[in-house]
Amino acid sequence: MFNFLKSETSSPTPQQIGRSLLWLGRIGLILQVLLGFIPLLVVVTYVLSQSGQKQTGGFSLGLWLAIACLIILIFSIYWCFRYTQLAKKLKNSETRPSKSQIIRDLQLGLFANIGIMVFAVLIALLRVGELTFKLLTLPQGATVIAPNQIGTTLAAPGALITPSNMIAIQAMLNVIAAGLVGVIVALLLLYQVGQHRNTVD
Repeated sequence: MFNFLKSETSSPTPQQIGRSLLWLGRIGLILQVLLGFIPLLVVVTYVLSQSGQKQTGGFSLGLWLAIACLIILIFSIYWCFRYTQLAKKLKNSETRPSKSQIIRDLQLGLFANIGIMVFAVLIALLRVGELTFKLLTLPQGATVIAPNQIGTTLAAPGALITPSNMIAIQAMLNVIAAGLVGVIVALLLLYQVGQHRNTVD
């Protein structure tokens, strides 16, 4: 399908580009849905738990970034599905979009996935920085960060790292991985469409 080592590759036909759009679109769609499930579950659970507590402080910057990131991820999942629809249009010469239109669609998918990764990295920096600060507030030499058998803790409750913190970090890594999948799919498709020497009309 892709041969990056040959200096002179033959121009792919619209049907070959369509097959690439179909298969890579499906792969991107499946992987992004699987990787996006945990982050979506974490954010929805957090929002529902916060609304149940009726806090007046509102949402934090990290939560707004997470929601924006998930909205872009949902768009990217839809865009991978759109690649499969473009593949069907390429099979028919009457409904075939132009090469420039396909490149614009692929570039939009690329930029959306880069946006996902930027937002997720910002969230990860905020969250991991906050957890690192909590760890630095522990007494020097403390090795246990959990309640002991009596029911008291070695540090103040605000300094504890809970399982939900680790789930949130896993969710951020999943979002970054989903964005990376989308970037790779878009770049591979852009490369193949760029190898097509004539317009796809």
